[in-house]
Amino acid sequence: MTNANTEQLAVLIVEDDHTAADLVTQQVAALGWTSAVVSNVQAARAEFAAKAFDIVVLDRMLDDQEDGLALLTWFRELESATPGVLVASRLGTGADHIRALDLGADDYINKPYDIEVLNARLRALARRLTGRRAPESVEVWEDLEIRVLNRSALWKGQQVSLRPQSFDVLRVLVASRGEYVSRETLWHTVWQSYKNLPPQETVINTAISRLRSNLASVEGGPVVESDRLGYRIALAASA
Repeated sequence: MTNANTEQLAVLIVEDDHTAADLVTQQVAALGWTSAVVSNVQAARAEFAAKAFDIVVLDRMLDDQEDGLALLTWFRELESATPGVLVASRLGTGADHIRALDLGADDYINKPYDIEVLNARLRALARRLTGRRAPESVEVWEDLEIRVLNRSALWKGQQVSLRPQSFDVLRVLVASRGEYVSRETLWHTVWQSYKNLPPQETVINTAISRLRSNLASVEGGPVVESDRLGYRIALAASA
């Protein structure tokens, strides 16, 4: 079949069965779209944060034992338009369908599914799409989420209390994905009003100390490590 929608869409396939994932990938390719495959909810959050997917094909029983429907709740909390979601699962009772639709799924197909039916459902979902979310809306590192538009952070779903400046510092560290950020880079990125001044040691030290206290307030939260190379976000040693 050819793609009825001329726009190339991006599809995130959340599926831990390799055979099923390959079938969906083939149908997405036949429609002229691109796709990525992940096998659990946490990986899906990270992948979705890195790229603006238009459609999500979502299995429920995944390799981390988390129900795929947890992703629907996460999508609802995003700050901009969410993707179209097609749930594909062996959990096929009427109650299963109703629960998924109530949580925000657009469609539900039972496994094993007919390939032509899957193709038709994807095309129908594409026609119903009304917009895309901005990829900058949320950034994910491990279990830490940075909600950019409302300037907030969550660790395993728990809100981290942050001052505006602490949020800016944390966002810079998260963007480095665990690599060190030099004091110079941190200064010129966070304190842009004073970028013509050399890094102010006292100001930076105070900001880092405050951020460490904020992160310590959540159980098992990440830590800020320091080195001659600068600062980086890292998992706590006991994590």
